[in-house]
Amino acid sequence: MTKRILQWILIGALLVAPFASAAAWSGCASYAVVQWGDTLSSLASLCGTTVQAIQAANPGVGSWLWAGQVLYIPTGSSSTYTTAYQGQVSNGTYTVQWGDSLGNIAAKYGTTTSGILAVNPRIWNADLIYPGEVINLPGAGSAYSGQSELAAAMGIPAGYSVLKVINQKGLYIRTGPGINYPTIESSSASAVYRASFIYTKSSVTVDSLGYVWVQITFDQTVHGYSTGWIMVKDGLGNYYTNPNIN
Repeated sequence: MTKRILQWILIGALLVAPFASAAAWSGCASYAVVQWGDTLSSLASLCGTTVQAIQAANPGVGSWLWAGQVLYIPTGSSSTYTTAYQGQVSNGTYTVQWGDSLGNIAAKYGTTTSGILAVNPRIWNADLIYPGEVINLPGAGSAYSGQSELAAAMGIPAGYSVLKVINQKGLYIRTGPGINYPTIESSSASAVYRASFIYTKSSVTVDSLGYVWVQITFDQTVHGYSTGWIMVKDGLGNYYTNPNIN
């Protein structure tokens, strides 16, 4: 009898696992890491957008996904971002070749590095592109010149913008702008590598050690806090987020 009960528990766990993976996507962040069992249609449904919008925001993504793949998730099936984004890629796409950099691609097509980054939100580091990667090219006269324009297109209010954690060890989220403030520890608001947050641009603060901090906003209240603080630059001049914030 005990053996049979354990068998049923195991079967139940196997049946629940795919749904647990899907549940993790509720309240999708701007950037998401694909889990086993995820599909474009399931992600689109859970994140309130469409398969076409996800593909448009991630050049080169076809019908298949793989675990660990990082995707940019547009906000909503009829979001301002999706419409504006698609309007900015009239010059088509470009496949990265050996020796390419965003700088020489921009020069070749008469645009800027920031312009390319603006229409390729999934590129989290301007120095990390690879041969075979398909990127969008901004259209002629593109109004997008940087992170602020991208934030506006995504429906983020004026005074706020988007940052992404580029420190591979992640960052502590604290209750105030300094290392002496307590940390806010929660899996639902974790500043892990490649996590994205909305931050208040006017909140940039330098502490007594020369560390630079910004205030980020949580998707939901965490231990009574709706905002927290992360260090974006240390006293030695090392940056921990993209874009670099002074």
